Parts: sequence; structure tokens; C-alpha cells
Amino acid sequence: MNRWILGLLSATVVLAGCERFAARSDIAAEAGPQQLAAERVGGIIAKMGQGPTTQVAEFVSNLWLDYAVFGKAVAEGTLKTDSASIVAIRWPTMANARIRIFAETLAARRPGPTPAAVDSAYNSTDARLLQHLIVIPKGPTRGDTNTARNAVLAAAGRIKGGASFGDVASQVGEDGSKSDQGYLGYLPKGQLVKEFEDVGYTLAPGQVSDLVSTQFGFHLIRRPTLDESRERILKALAEKTGGSGDSIYVAQLTDRAQIKVASGAAAAIKTALVDPEGNRGSKRTLVSMKGGDVTVADFVQWTAMFPVNNKVQIRAQDDSILVNYAKGLAQQVLLLRAADSAKIAVAPQMWQFMSMQYTQTVDQVRNALGLNVPELSDGSTLTTEQKVKLAGEKIDEFFTRLVEGKAQMAVVLPELASHLRSQGGAKVNQAGIARSVELAMAQYQRDSAAAASKPAPNAVLPAPGGPPVSDSTGN
Repeated sequence: MNRWILGLLSATVVLAGCERFAARSDIAAEAGPQQLAAERVGGIIAKMGQGPTTQVAEFVSNLWLDYAVFGKAVAEGTLKTDSASIVAIRWPTMANARIRIFAETLAARRPGPTPAAVDSAYNSTDARLLQHLIVIPKGPTRGDTNTARNAVLAAAGRIKGGASFGDVASQVGEDGSKSDQGYLGYLPKGQLVKEFEDVGYTLAPGQVSDLVSTQFGFHLIRRPTLDESRERILKALAEKTGGSGDSIYVAQLTDRAQIKVASGAAAAIKTALVDPEGNRGSKRTLVSMKGGDVTVADFVQWTAMFPVNNKVQIRAQDDSILVNYAKGLAQQVLLLRAADSAKIAVAPQMWQFMSMQYTQTVDQVRNALGLNVPELSDGSTLTTEQKVKLAGEKIDEFFTRLVEGKAQMAVVLPELASHLRSQGGAKVNQAGIARSVELAMAQYQRDSAAAASKPAPNAVLPAPGGPPVSDSTGN
């Protein structure tokens, strides 16, 4: 990400006096009394070398805004780390964790593949479990090829002498399968190259092939016995049937709920992504369904865990994809309701991890931004207004060092940033974003023209002054 924020702007963050924010194009973002000038954003993105874009301007502005709302919360003493606050702030992560736990409980109740199913899968002509070892020629010469071939032949001799194929594959093999005794997994026909499959599908249980040559190198192939294969095939079948079982369950939930995406849902999603703060309380329906509709406010809450770049990518999608996205969100809501009915809770260990991740991130960002000073502590004698001003100065100092490449990026948890923005007075201004891109493009074009006018390295430069003038003698 640091390559996106090169260069230093002479423009500064304005710390006071606001006109009606939404009407201004000179401000890219604001958090209370702090403002990020569109000119500053334009200067940053003009230095990126590939041409300014709205996406990059939004990234820079949102990054600054994350820092600004974080600093403001530190100054005002509203940055909470108690359990109740963490639960509320990390709601999307908690909700998704509960859905996963619910899915696991459903899978545990689902009957697994029978021994007969495993036997049938082992003998299938449509899929096969195989082991192999491969040696890859180190270069293009005949000598390289012969060295690789001879290594495989030597391995075959060891196996014929009684060595375990898996042990030899672990020692000699030159691909990732060597870490698992050469096993390739239970794969459907057509996923391996033809020369390999043609041999692999002719092997009897326990049989090892002669040397096999493919475009990748030289192989030995073995078909494990049924007893050796049983656990692996059982796991593969369970994963396959589990996935189809989950799909069936979700389809049944969807049918019963009679979900229907509302007209204009795609446009509403894009609007909410551009201005989540202005849409947090929106009751506009995205998807109607039994048990309660999914609203724009629900969408904003669920997507609070997404980084800004993800939201920009969603906005760029076609309306048809956003309609499917709305359906997917409705299914998530249905699954969460089912988890609620089943009284699914997050395990203590998982909660402890989420809580620790939150508090550690808060401490890391506080330290990185220089906000861990006595003047911003609870015992400080400064007024809240003075603390907010000081925090703003600290943020500006850090952001300047960041765009100069003198500081590492600090990442505020997206859920925390979303929560802090929801406290009011924080917004990215699209008019300011557009203005920053306009300014950056003009600067980028000037810089490109100046660079093009410079002579190439080692070029012959013209002599200064005009052409030589002869004297009266003609010399």
C-alpha cells in the first residue's frame, strides 16, 4: 500500500472553521474540526506514476479519516476496550463466526459416507487416489535429462528392493506432495495430464508403475491399497457431501423465506458504499422476506468489517452481480437467525482471540500515531478541545511522515473505524475526491511533459548561444 502514498504536500490539514461540508469541493474528508484538503490528496496521488484515479483518492482519504476518527476518540476518551464495546463493535465478525459454528453443527449431525460408498469410490473409473514421486530436470541439456531419469530409476530400484514408496517419495520427490508421502488426493478424471492418468488408471491396488515421462518431469506412480486409501477417500467424500448438504439447507431456507430483491437494490447498495455514515439508519428495503426484510442499514452493518478497497470493488460491479450480492446477504441473515434459534454462541477461546486482536490493534495504532502521550491521558489537565487539537496535530505529523515514506502504515480495524465514524462528524466528500483527482491529473500531466522534455542520459547537448559568426576576413 505504501507505494500509493508517495510524496509530500505543502497543503496542511485545516483545524477549524467549517462551511456546509457537503457543498464544498476543496475538502476531501473531515472528522469534527479536522479537514483533509482536496489539494493535499491531489498532490499525493499525482506522485504515483501511473496516473491518478478516483479509487486511489478514496483510499488515501479514507486512510486519513480512519486515523482522524481514531485520534479524536482517544482525545475525547470514547475509544472503548471493555467487553461489551468489543462485542458491539465486532458484531459482523461475531455474526460470521456464529454462522460458521452453526454450519459445523449441521455437518456433525449429517450422516457420513458409508463403508460401501468408500469402496465404490475407490473402484470408480471417474476418480482415483494416487501417489507419485517426480524428479525434474535441472536444465535443458541431455545430461540434465539423463540425471533426472536416472534418479527416478534409482528410486524405483529402492522400492523394488522393499523400501516404502511413501518414504522414497518424501526423500526424492521434488513437488509439494513429498510432504505427504507423494499423495495427490482423490481427484476426478481429467485433472492430471493424460500421460500420467493413462498409466495411473491401469494400476492394480498396491502396484507401482515403470518410469513415466510427462511435460513436468519423470515420475513413478503408485495406486494405494483400499485399506491405505480408506481414510483419505472418506474425508474427500465427507467434504463433497457436506458442501452439497449445506447448499441444500440454504436453498430450503431461501425458499421458505420467499426472498425477493427489491427494485433499485443495486443502486441503493452503491449509494450506501459511497456514504455509509448517511445510510446507517436507512430503512429502505434491499430484500423482502418472511421474518423481517433486509434493509440498507443492515447492509451497512454487515459490511463494516470490509476494508475500503473491498467496498470500492463491490461498487464497481455490474447491477446483476450486486443483485446476487443482496441475495447472498439475505441468506446470511437467514443463517444468523437460524443460529439464534439454535442458541449458537462463540466459543470462549474464539472470543478471547477476537478480544485480544482488538485490544492489541488499538494499542499498536495508538503507539504508531504518537497518541500515547501524557497530554492525551485521562489524568491530563488539558480540556477536551485542547486534546482534540493536539491529537489532530499528531495525526497530521504521522500522515506527513507516512506519505514521505518515513513511517509504516498503521491499520485501524475496519469495524472499529466504521464504529468511530458512526459517532458523527466524519465523512469522505465525493465532491472533494473528484476535485483532488482533477488537480492530480493536471499535476501529473505537467510532470509527464516536463520529464519528456528532458534530454536522454548521455545525449549530445547543443552549445549555448547562437551559431558562430565569421569575422571580416571570413574566418
